[in-house]
Amino acid sequence: MTSSGLSLTNTGYLDINAVALFPLKATMEVRSTYRLSRKTYNFLFRLNNTVVSSCRHESTYRRNKSRLNVKPDPSFLNFDNSPQQDHIIFNPPHSAPSVFHTPLKFLPPNDKRIKLLSTTAAKHLSLRHSPSLVKLPPPMRPKELNIPRGHLNAEAIAEIQHLNNKDPNTWTNKKLARKFNCSSEFVSVCLRHAGGDPSRRKAEIKAKWDHVESQWGPRRKKAREDRQKRWNAALRDE
Repeated sequence: MTSSGLSLTNTGYLDINAVALFPLKATMEVRSTYRLSRKTYNFLFRLNNTVVSSCRHESTYRRNKSRLNVKPDPSFLNFDNSPQQDHIIFNPPHSAPSVFHTPLKFLPPNDKRIKLLSTTAAKHLSLRHSPSLVKLPPPMRPKELNIPRGHLNAEAIAEIQHLNNKDPNTWTNKKLARKFNCSSEFVSVCLRHAGGDPSRRKAEIKAKWDHVESQWGPRRKKAREDRQKRWNAALRDE
């Protein structure tokens, strides 16, 4: 082998085949070495990025379950004098005391705030238990509570009956009540005493709704049934 990388024969002459095959052999060796190193790198990279999945055994599950087995607060326990039916448990969360409120125990005996706080507490207690001064919530339907009564004469009642007999589909009970400023129940009483047949109107409305419901699909029918079940449960206070 010479310094240039060429091989010599025993006679001292250059081997032409070796000269011709040397670049090809070198290229193949380099390529195979590169492939081997590439495969090794990919294998090691996959091992490095493999996520090890954890598996919980029975021993660790029992230990975690025992830690979560915390005793409930005493206010949630049932005592002998507790009510048997469903009731509300008032257990508000703990909060930091206000800096603007000083407990009575930390006030000096001659402090004026002791008398003021005791008077205010007694006043609030008396107002809370006084039925005449209890502030009730506003009415849900205030318009129906302010309906005037006794303001319709015989002519107005006859007009109500005439409009309903003329076009019952247009002049319904609600429209007549809105026109004459009375309740729909009063309109029903007037029409019933005039010889009207409310069952015929109810049958027409029911036939109309039956035709509409016959065009519903299974999803809409199921939704209507669930809505009716929720309404019945709300009426039973469930």
